[in-house]
Amino acid sequence: MLANYTLTVTGCNSLLEGIHKASVSDGCVELIFTKDGETIRKASLAADRRSLSRSLQMTHEKIERICSRLGIKESDLEYDRSPLSKADKLIYKLLFLKKMLFETFIPTQWVIVYKKAHEIKWHKIIPDSTLFQADPFVVFKDDKYYVFYEELKFEDYRGYLCAAELDIENNRLINDKVILDFDYHLSFPNVFLENGTYYMIPESEENNSVDLFECTSFPYKWKKKKTLIEKVGAVDTTPLKINDIWYLFTSEGQTAADYNDELTIYKSADLLNSPFQKLYDEPVITDVTKARMAGNFIQKNGELIRVSQDCAKRYGHQVQLNKVIQIENGYIEEPLETITPTQGAIGIHTYNQDHDLIIADMEIARFDIYSLKRFVGGNLRRIFEIIKDTVIRNKGS
Repeated sequence: MLANYTLTVTGCNSLLEGIHKASVSDGCVELIFTKDGETIRKASLAADRRSLSRSLQMTHEKIERICSRLGIKESDLEYDRSPLSKADKLIYKLLFLKKMLFETFIPTQWVIVYKKAHEIKWHKIIPDSTLFQADPFVVFKDDKYYVFYEELKFEDYRGYLCAAELDIENNRLINDKVILDFDYHLSFPNVFLENGTYYMIPESEENNSVDLFECTSFPYKWKKKKTLIEKVGAVDTTPLKINDIWYLFTSEGQTAADYNDELTIYKSADLLNSPFQKLYDEPVITDVTKARMAGNFIQKNGELIRVSQDCAKRYGHQVQLNKVIQIENGYIEEPLETITPTQGAIGIHTYNQDHDLIIADMEIARFDIYSLKRFVGGNLRRIFEIIKDTVIRNKGS
């Protein structure tokens, strides 16, 4: 007897209704694959609330990728492939207008925030409106807090990495210097200590590599030590050492996999002298609410905590803390806590701590003249170009 494979999309039998439901509810597109009534695979991805066709394309790609992993064809799945009603299409257009208004007329900026472990309120460090600062990592050394972070100027939108001291008394970063600046985008300067030496694994997805840097003079001098993984577009790579075994948790961009919805683990017997290989053939998580890394692992009360991003509503929406139960022989974790943006912020996507300090980043609204001119003016130009290109294509068709 042939197996009966079915698919539900955000609780719906209809693909487009499921995508529409996720978009209206600000949730994610949830895919549940069943075989003879038993759930065999779950996955989720973010809906594109500006484009129904884009959401449909991404969902189709994800379905085909999951089917390939299951060893079946997309045509083997039973689900409703009928189009949306006119009313639902109208609602999607209204969502598009809402999204465009928000993204066009509300300029935002990522800033570094921090607090002591016993505090509730975050302290914000607001940089000049011509740039943003994000992805902070903190190291407590010689009674000082050193912050490593991404800085990006809006004029060219290419990230570079900086180091600074945190002056808590005056709520500012001091002695700040650029430590890594290449002709490609850098971010997420993941700094860690191994055998008395500080190392860093920054995000260098644009260079198609995962690289390791060694600190030669703390905190400002760094040199490339080696490439850990070649020919891979990976973001927010985070190391973990357990019983002398090294793991790299990362998210790879590929067909049917957005950087935000899949997590892959690599393994090596030696950080410096052995190659990293995938621990599993498939991603261990395919879930946009918790896949992408958001900071270093946390050891607390005997528990190992993985810090991840929840990008279901949008990139950088909130942070999830997850208790790691098992890494080998099948990865297992369970949710612990959700960290949401507060004090008027609209996003948070990095969360780290050392000693008694917690550091993060938050996305805030900025309404100064420069920000309004940069954000609104630039977006209006892009919208005009999109409309112009659409008109030209329609005339040619």
